[in-house]
Amino acid sequence: MNKILKSKVALIVILALLLVMSACGGTQKTSENKDSGTSEDTGKTHNLIISHFLPGNHPIQTELFEEFGNTLNEKTNGRITQELYPSNALGDAGAHYDMAVTGEADIALSVYGYTPGRFPSVSVLELPFLAESAVHGSKIVQTLYEEFPEIQAEHSETHPLFIFTAEPAQLLSVKHRIEKPEDLKGLRVRTPSPTGSAILEALGATAVSMPMGDVYEALQRGVVDAAMVPLETLKNYNFHEIVKYVTIGNFSATPFYAVMNKQTYDSFSDSDKQLVDSLSGIPMSEKAGAIFDRDGQTGLELAKNNGAEIIELTGDNLAPWQKALESVAKKWVEDMKAKGLPAQEIYDRAVELKSELK
Repeated sequence: MNKILKSKVALIVILALLLVMSACGGTQKTSENKDSGTSEDTGKTHNLIISHFLPGNHPIQTELFEEFGNTLNEKTNGRITQELYPSNALGDAGAHYDMAVTGEADIALSVYGYTPGRFPSVSVLELPFLAESAVHGSKIVQTLYEEFPEIQAEHSETHPLFIFTAEPAQLLSVKHRIEKPEDLKGLRVRTPSPTGSAILEALGATAVSMPMGDVYEALQRGVVDAAMVPLETLKNYNFHEIVKYVTIGNFSATPFYAVMNKQTYDSFSDSDKQLVDSLSGIPMSEKAGAIFDRDGQTGLELAKNNGAEIIELTGDNLAPWQKALESVAKKWVEDMKAKGLPAQEIYDRAVELKSELK
């Protein structure tokens, strides 16, 4: 009887030791996974619906968003996936922010100017001669967002990932050589935004609002005489095929947003949130801006090779333009003050950042 009891005790001790060893091995494995750089989480999966208005072959999709999704997928061992919907497949360009608010899209990218008046503070980047490149403008606008609660409040219905600008808008025309402000008088010019309209009207032009996808045909058929657009459109929208005159003066910069549905972001675990945050902010703003700058240079070369004349406004040639547009910034400050915004502070800080972030 004692022998049987001793055997049972020995068996219990052996089982206990095996359980302890198993637990230790499991702890070591978890620690190794933690150190591997992957996101070991609760196992919750996410399929992110990403919508934007740009063509499917635009590098914002093929480079920025696809890399964004691949990184999330890799770091979470396949738990986070994405589906991309370009070219307004899920809704108009002006509806994208609301799509992110309602959750129709988990992430939406579009241009602020397509929803006039909804993001008044951000329109400071649309004022003349602030941004000198897309990377430059992107750093300015993202920094302003991080520094001013008023700008953050305008985005309170979503979780912003990053905001950026295209490279500065220039003037492209098929038939009209534009070198002096008076060359614009009476011309119909496509505008990117209400602030762009104010710039054009101050120069004596008639501003015509239309989506980028309609501009090629409008220029070709003479529906508009010129377009205020970034140089990347010469490549990504094939404007180089028809444009004969390109006037470079950095007249305005078009700000973009990339925002996430708040419920989607809140549904992530802490480690997944940290991963998303690591793919947000100024680094992504600069990456998006660099894409536009690179394609702008490529587009300019395509236009040159197709015989377009490039008119660069610098020094004395730029001075009359600066004088003609002095009133635009003043009017912007007055209008934003009337909305209760610290407009002068935002504008002054943007001017400071223009020098600081070169």
